[in-house]
Amino acid sequence: MIDYTYQQTTTLQEALMQLFDIVTMLRSKDGCPWDREQDTKSVATSLMDETYEYIDALISHNKQEQQEEIGDVVLNVMMLLEIHKENNDFDIVESINDVCKKLIRRHPHVFSHVQAENSSQVLDLWNKIKIEVEGKTAAEDDFFSRVPSSLPPLEMANEIQKKIQKVGFDWPDKQGVIEKIQEELNEVMEADTAKDRDPSDVEMEMGDLLFSVINYARYLHISPSVALHRSTMKMKRRFNELSRICKERNLELNTDNFMMMDDIWNEVKEGEN
Repeated sequence: MIDYTYQQTTTLQEALMQLFDIVTMLRSKDGCPWDREQDTKSVATSLMDETYEYIDALISHNKQEQQEEIGDVVLNVMMLLEIHKENNDFDIVESINDVCKKLIRRHPHVFSHVQAENSSQVLDLWNKIKIEVEGKTAAEDDFFSRVPSSLPPLEMANEIQKKIQKVGFDWPDKQGVIEKIQEELNEVMEADTAKDRDPSDVEMEMGDLLFSVINYARYLHISPSVALHRSTMKMKRRFNELSRICKERNLELNTDNFMMMDDIWNEVKEGEN
């Protein structure tokens, strides 16, 4: 047992230090067995999960849940810092110092006399500093070497497209992107209906279609992952309501009742509107 009393803090510095102290105690030999078993990979995964829960709270405009979920995000960051400290991987204070110095270095339009009138100029300046000052350039044989290989497919496709856009290889307007989607959809259907249908070809064409849709999302400044997450949550919500109504009407969820289920689905959609 650890003798500890929670203190209601009044400043950000005090609150963050109390959280870090609690995390340290949970990881100690007298702390929690489960917390001690966690490693950087498991905590990083939890960090991603909590980030999506925070996004859900943002989408639902629930301020109370936003407060809770962003606290969970900070908790996982603190847990990662503590594990790295335990392993002597690096000095965690220097890690935070590094990002502070980097922010100042990459914002000379704020902290010195460089001019940047809009966000486009800011991004150009940011990228110039990354390359010319920090030396963060791609490998000679791989233009995308600075895109993390651990990114999920949606995020990787999006990052690759943003890298390409930065060097000017992009559609001049969104009509070209739309036409490309239509072209790729036709190629999927052609591959799917070919007499000598090859599943591998269909898969590749479907990938091209998805890649072009992600490109459209990038063009519209929409995160494809967040957009898909929202759509998936909407499908879950609507189908759960459909299932509830079917149960009330003693209607089984099966193919034979598809038409009636489809009518209920439209009822649910209209009810949301």
